[in-house]
Amino acid sequence: MTETDNQIHNTRIGLHYYPDTIHYRIDDLKHWLPIFRQKKINWLILKADAERAIPEFFLRALIKANIQPIIEFNLPIDQLPQSKDFKILLQVYARWGVRYVILFDRPNQKSSWKTASWTQQDLVDRFLDQYIPIARIVLDEGLIPVFPPLEPGGNYWDTAFLRGAIKGLVRRKQDSILQNLVLSAYGHTNQRNLNWGLGGPQRWPQTRPYFTPEDSEDQQGFRIFEWYLSITHSLLQKNVPIIMLQSGFPSFPEKFLSKTPLSNQVWDDQAEIIKQLSISTISNQESIPSDVMCCNFWLLASDEGTPYYHHGWYQGEHCLIPEIPSNTNQHDELINVNPETETTSSQKHPIKHYVLLPTYEWGIADWHLEVIQPFIKKHKATIGFSIEEAKLASKVTIIGNPQTFPEEKLQDIRSAGSFVERISGDGTSIATQLAER
Repeated sequence: MTETDNQIHNTRIGLHYYPDTIHYRIDDLKHWLPIFRQKKINWLILKADAERAIPEFFLRALIKANIQPIIEFNLPIDQLPQSKDFKILLQVYARWGVRYVILFDRPNQKSSWKTASWTQQDLVDRFLDQYIPIARIVLDEGLIPVFPPLEPGGNYWDTAFLRGAIKGLVRRKQDSILQNLVLSAYGHTNQRNLNWGLGGPQRWPQTRPYFTPEDSEDQQGFRIFEWYLSITHSLLQKNVPIIMLQSGFPSFPEKFLSKTPLSNQVWDDQAEIIKQLSISTISNQESIPSDVMCCNFWLLASDEGTPYYHHGWYQGEHCLIPEIPSNTNQHDELINVNPETETTSSQKHPIKHYVLLPTYEWGIADWHLEVIQPFIKKHKATIGFSIEEAKLASKVTIIGNPQTFPEEKLQDIRSAGSFVERISGDGTSIATQLAER
């Protein structure tokens, strides 16, 4: 898995914070951090603008409390931000310890595109034309661009869109994006039971895009992750991690803006998902596999009188979600609310950038040392030959093919919290790839 859950006692339980960008104050931290600890929250989806950053003290305090923030931009596909300004914003987030960003939302929906753009041919390729450049910028700054969540079903069928996008990335040789691929998906129930679609396409082979036979099931349920992971595994021959959004909610929140409370079934479904997160995948096929990095639930809270108030786990002084099962992993660290809180990432990763070179029975290749010289001077990176030493770096550039450094070794480094990229090929190819970074 890319950047797997190596945080201390990761419960995989996450929340969508507020449905706005104004609750990033010190008072908000003081109020919510103890509650996050009580509820064993390890992940938080934060809505963000592309023009200004979430405050540093807010993000650092979350990370120190073992809560991984996921920045949700929801950029318009046809109107991307200025690359220079956006790059600076990404640099800031990376420096503060953020690892994951979600750039777009539901690119398989007509509403996400201008009318003229939607009606053109080759929608998936045109999306990749927009996605790839900005995803590469994100990677260059040491962050992970999470592949955007799709509308389950959708105007352009989501499984077909995902399959086409992965094929397009392979065809375009976007190795760095594919090596660090993290998916996301909306884990809605669509008012079906939580096991709808269990077993994925292997169990329901008659299901096709736009057509689900009466005696079959499809991806339009909470088990959507099985369908997405099956697609990526068939195309990439490896497991890919996935982040679940709005887990256990009936559908998109804007469809439930009534001033009346949600049905008890919503809270029961979310409680059951939390329970499943703590069950061993070996003993129960209905449990949630480790490839699911986290399940983020909609919604922590919204101000009283706002459209999403009745969606919140917390409504005034009332908490509508039951206690987290006692067998779910717990935090060990004390939470300290301080605007000047320093992240622990520098202690875990004292090396900023490490270039890992291969060694051979006959020694070290001189041409490797020669070809990386311009890159080393440009990035002031540390050179080395040790995987254990590489784990001490925030960012690791690996020179070598899968025969020299198997994918399992890369995953081992990523599990230590390092961002990893691989550069392979002949001397000229390696030099060209390094020059582009």
